[in-house]
Amino acid sequence: VAMLIGSNVGWFTETAATGVNKIQAGNLDVALEMQENGNWVNAEGKTLQFKAADNRTTDILWEPGCRYELPALRVVNKGNLALKYKIQITGIQGDAKLNEVIDWTINDAAINLTEGHLIAGQQGDAFTIKGHMWESAGNDYQDLSIDGIGITVVATQDTVEYDSKDNQ
Repeated sequence: VAMLIGSNVGWFTETAATGVNKIQAGNLDVALEMQENGNWVNAEGKTLQFKAADNRTTDILWEPGCRYELPALRVVNKGNLALKYKIQITGIQGDAKLNEVIDWTINDAAINLTEGHLIAGQQGDAFTIKGHMWESAGNDYQDLSIDGIGITVVATQDTVEYDSKDNQ
C-alpha cells in the first residue's frame, strides 16, 4: 500500500478543437445621389435647386406656364444586403393653394412612387422631378410660396435574402 501511495499514476489525455467562422451581421445602407456637374454626389442633407431651361438656378420665380426641374437623382444600395425602397416627397409647407396649380412629374410621367428593389451594390435608374405651373393660374396665386419640401428614401431589407429558415 505504501508503494502505491508514492507512485505516479499516468493517464492518457487528448484534446480536439475546431474554429468557428466569424459571425457577421449584414449591412443595410441606402443613399440618395444627385447629378452635379456631370458627376454623381451624395444628396443627403443638401438643398436641391430648381433649374430653368437655360440651366439657371437663381432667380427662380414660378409664373403661369413655367417649367422647372430638380437635378437628376438616383437611389444607390451601398450595403451588402438586398433592399426594397420607396421614395417619399414630404414636408410641403406654406401655401398649399399654390401646389394646386403645379403639375409634378417624375421623368415626364405622373408621379408613381412605387416600391423599388436593389441588390447589394446596385444603383437605381436616374429620375428627374419636374414642376409645371398651369397656364391658367391667375392672380390668386401671386406672391404665394411653398417650402420645406424634402425627398426621402425609406428602405428595408428585401425578401430575396435567405436565412436558415426562409426569405421572410
